[in-house]
Amino acid sequence: MDRRKQQVLKAVVEDYVDTAEPVGSRTLARKYGLGVSPATIRNEMADLEEMGFLEQPHTSAGRIPSDRGYRFFVDMLMEAVVPPPELVERLRRLYAERVDQVGRLLRQTAQVLSEATDCLALVEAPRVEPVTFRHLQVLPLSERRAVLVLVTDEGLVQQRLLELPEPASEADLQRISAALTRRLAGLTLDRVGHTVLRELYDELAACGALLEVALEALRPSASDDDHPVFVMGTRRLFRQPEFQDLERAQAVLGLVERQELVRDLLGRQGNDELVITIGHENPYPDLYDCSVVSATYRLGGEVAGRIAVLGPKRMHYPRITSLMELLAQLLTEALERSVR
Repeated sequence: MDRRKQQVLKAVVEDYVDTAEPVGSRTLARKYGLGVSPATIRNEMADLEEMGFLEQPHTSAGRIPSDRGYRFFVDMLMEAVVPPPELVERLRRLYAERVDQVGRLLRQTAQVLSEATDCLALVEAPRVEPVTFRHLQVLPLSERRAVLVLVTDEGLVQQRLLELPEPASEADLQRISAALTRRLAGLTLDRVGHTVLRELYDELAACGALLEVALEALRPSASDDDHPVFVMGTRRLFRQPEFQDLERAQAVLGLVERQELVRDLLGRQGNDELVITIGHENPYPDLYDCSVVSATYRLGGEVAGRIAVLGPKRMHYPRITSLMELLAQLLTEALERSVR
């Protein structure tokens, strides 16, 4: 693609992102100072359409970028955008405080992403395996139900509902909590050997049935709550012109409501620092009108999860990618502080 065609394609993408209206040659000549006549721009746009970089909606003489056009823009033409200093400062203050609950920090990140991009925000809980126990506590809910609160060395807080085989006093639950923390702190589940278990059963001989329930609850579960993805911004996404069609909006909403599909979507992004998937590059047909921009965040130097925005292909890629990189860095720093 020669330089003039690149300039025309870049201008079409930028104008369509701003206006959500198909772009004509006269608009480009008037607004972007390309130094050539509308007729020349029209010819270049026709060539770009023939090459597969632009499309012409049947209802308009203007053109819009194709998936291939957006991809070329993102890979070859996109210029870095520095986030406004006031936004950077506000975000740094927001993430400066130590956060005791990682879940709260992840929800905060999803909220910030959604507000700043007007897109759907997806924030994946850390993938940290195996879990290293730091503190365990069993709290009563009713006579026959309790909740096991597990805090890991990575700073994650998990809760497991316990159905008790018999009524338990608060004193019994406190004894179990203290013994579990004392014996298991610093261990992963696969390192809890027979010696540790025997010591636990000896210490808690009078609470053997309750102890078995608690230990069983520590085993890995396949439930969504063990590895959630926080999703925010549905209303913001559906304010976009592309999602005014109810059927299209419901298809996207139906997908993101299924946690296993959202985790699969983010899992396909791999461990690259920043990934942009556009239109038909997405794995699900319901997302063919969408783009997903995701970035990794780290815990202990290793990739722990991804943050992402899902929005129309007509999104402001330079601004969103710069924000994603900043938030991934701030989230990494905040997580590292939270587990010290």
